[in-house]
Amino acid sequence: MNANYNTFAIQPALPEQQRGVVLFIALIALVAMTLAGIALMRSVDTSTIISGNLAFKQAATSSGDSGLETAVSWISLQSNSVLEAGDATQGYYATSGSKVFTNDATWGATVSVAATGIDINGYGTDSSANTTRYIIERMCNSTGPTSSTTCLFGAETPLDNQRQIEGADLAGANVGSALSPMYRVTARVTGPRNTISYVQAFVY
Repeated sequence: MNANYNTFAIQPALPEQQRGVVLFIALIALVAMTLAGIALMRSVDTSTIISGNLAFKQAATSSGDSGLETAVSWISLQSNSVLEAGDATQGYYATSGSKVFTNDATWGATVSVAATGIDINGYGTDSSANTTRYIIERMCNSTGPTSSTTCLFGAETPLDNQRQIEGADLAGANVGSALSPMYRVTARVTGPRNTISYVQAFVY
């Protein structure tokens, strides 16, 4: 009895060809993560710079108060003849509107004056390296005595030259008053990083 046998050859499985799809996706993810990291670093650097600039600008603005205080003190010590004529050597002008505050020439040594005060040197520079200079302008259109047609006035102030008559009843005394002209004080502060701040106030 003859038996028939079928012989089958077992072929080993061939590996699938690498098509590179996974590698391509991994490269895209790596590039995206790299770009995100760079963007984060730039964002942190920008925030640090902005915070530093704001801090310096705030310090410069605070230093501007010394200019305002110096100017107000100067005005209170002057006679009418000086206030009516102007004195450029003291940064004081009896008329307003002729200065362009954003021009560097406006803040030269012959036009403006350095602030003074505690911890401020002769150049108007304080311990924070902020330099303050100021200009005073009387809010009038012309020099000379003040007039309601040429000057801007503030509130009424008591007259210093009117004194209570000795022995008079204080309750019924007539204390005179007069309108005081307004003065515009502008201070410019230059910081150590060349930050520039302006502080302005109206006084009377």
